[in-house]
Amino acid sequence: MDNTFVVPAASYEAQNAYRRLQLCMETDDTRLAIVEIKTFLKMYPDLALACNDLGVLYAKTGEKLLALACYEKANRLQPGTPVIVKNLAEFYFIELGWTDDAILMLTELLKSHPDDLDLLLLLGTISWKIHRDQEARTFFRRVLELHPGNQEAQLALHQLEGDIPAAEYAPAPALVTPSAVAPTPQIQTIPPVQQTSAASQQGSSLDEILARLRATVAAPPAASQDPAATAAQPAVQSAEQLYHQAQQLVQCGEDAAGLAALEHLVAEHPTYAVAHNDLGVLYTRQGPLDLACKHHELAVRFEPGNPLFKKNLAALYYSLCGRTDEAVEIYTGLIREYPADCEVLTALAIISNNNNLKEQARIFIKRVLDFEPWNADARQFLAEL
Repeated sequence: MDNTFVVPAASYEAQNAYRRLQLCMETDDTRLAIVEIKTFLKMYPDLALACNDLGVLYAKTGEKLLALACYEKANRLQPGTPVIVKNLAEFYFIELGWTDDAILMLTELLKSHPDDLDLLLLLGTISWKIHRDQEARTFFRRVLELHPGNQEAQLALHQLEGDIPAAEYAPAPALVTPSAVAPTPQIQTIPPVQQTSAASQQGSSLDEILARLRATVAAPPAASQDPAATAAQPAVQSAEQLYHQAQQLVQCGEDAAGLAALEHLVAEHPTYAVAHNDLGVLYTRQGPLDLACKHHELAVRFEPGNPLFKKNLAALYYSLCGRTDEAVEIYTGLIREYPADCEVLTALAIISNNNNLKEQARIFIKRVLDFEPWNADARQFLAEL
């Protein structure tokens, strides 16, 4: 949680109340802390840092949708606040796979907070994970210039380029004032920062680094190569024949006969995932739901890389079984892998709206319209929000 208080406009009372709240938050009971902050926000609903703190607590308890709603509200109430932007961007990157959005938010923030250690570490980590190793090294080195003993940056650099002597990043004695910038060591292609023009060259170097990182955002994403989702059916002729026969029966409206054919198929070939998925669909129509769940779960188990099977299971969990948390877990996992999947984004918007998370529903449905501006249903959904 952030202990730096930012006073809302004309709200000295809210300032004092928030300070008192923070003194009461020294507890290991996360659920109790959530209750305390929710009570506080009933009296002061527009205090951004309290919304952010609530988001942190929800994230700890695994309530991902609620955490995102709190982070979004905090950022809307008090945009540009470092701790809020960092939390929201980290959630985008880790939980939703919205890497481009996270990079744009963090690089913009870095322009006004170039010495923020947490921000530099987060940008270094993201750069590393998207294989922008040069930028990652630059961010981690900057951390060690500001804080030579930072173990996280040392470990990251060790994995990126081997052992880094601690003395290499020790700050040089100040020549003019205690805040003078120490020379940056010349490693590979990174030019040293001269003491006499540290501020201007640091700004130039930062602009160059951010430009390279933003180029990652501008570049079109590589097409997803998911062999499990695109591979042909198993080369077992008898299984393929049985499945073809079952499909023909279902397409002719003979659901009962098709179901029997599929049951026979999985009895002979128990790991044939697409047959389990189709059985799940048929049992969802006809019941019982326990058999629908069983077969959809088996489809996901035997072919875990197939997004259609996961979406079918999540829809069943949410719509008919009341297992909302499990459905959200599946959908957020899919968004990390397929950030442009409009079906999943729409499902998350619907779940958010049904749980009175209007702000969050808007985020997801606007994302749908970013990818499909012609989507009339999404526009109608947004208008009703």
